[in-house]
Amino acid sequence: MEHDAKGLAIVIRSMKIKERDRLLTLFSPSLGIVNAVSYGSRKSIRAVKAPLYTEGTFSLEKGRSCMTLKDIDVISTHDAVHEDLDLSQSAMLFSDLVLTGKSAEPELYALYSAALDALEYEPYEKVVVEFIVHFLSLEGLCSDYLTCPVCGRDYQKDEVLGFSSSEGVPVCHDCDTMNGALLLPPNARAYLRRSVELGFQPSLDLSVSAEQEHRIFRYLLRTLPFSFPGKLRSLEYGVWRI
Repeated sequence: MEHDAKGLAIVIRSMKIKERDRLLTLFSPSLGIVNAVSYGSRKSIRAVKAPLYTEGTFSLEKGRSCMTLKDIDVISTHDAVHEDLDLSQSAMLFSDLVLTGKSAEPELYALYSAALDALEYEPYEKVVVEFIVHFLSLEGLCSDYLTCPVCGRDYQKDEVLGFSSSEGVPVCHDCDTMNGALLLPPNARAYLRRSVELGFQPSLDLSVSAEQEHRIFRYLLRTLPFSFPGKLRSLEYGVWRI
């Protein structure tokens, strides 16, 4: 990275350091995932501030030991995300998933940004479901919900799927390694398959009952620790009980 850098980014993690400063982790489609220190942001009213989930054009400068935040042209601060525990938990999960993948592809950035925006006007469980599905798809980890990824057999229309803890994906009954602990019924499978086919924004318009949406939400949260063992602190220490 050059001595001065500028690009679109979102603050996906913010940590207190020393007495006055913050260490920001920025997610940028042009700069990658980078750390930058915001000096004086905790004390000085004159310091440039970039709260968690702030999106904008960031100007960074190469310091002696790290990048520093010089300026920011703010697009959104996503204030509503900070005002509700479930919304905050959702955004934390999105950030965790981005950091596990260590990818800064423009498609992933667009998904993350759109999901933060959607949290401000859509039910959070729906947004979480669609973010997870499309994140897994971008990472090449998503099932097509048509064929068992282990044995290759086509699913029957009304087949209930099991789960492979070793592969971290839904599978047919014969390949289920969890003895039916994580079951995916046909109607939920059809919903997820349709979500995969659509883009993130159109998938938010899919119609499903609140009860069914909650079941799918819980199912996906319970599967994630098998796909990313030991890496999702937002689920391990967060407010949701899954």
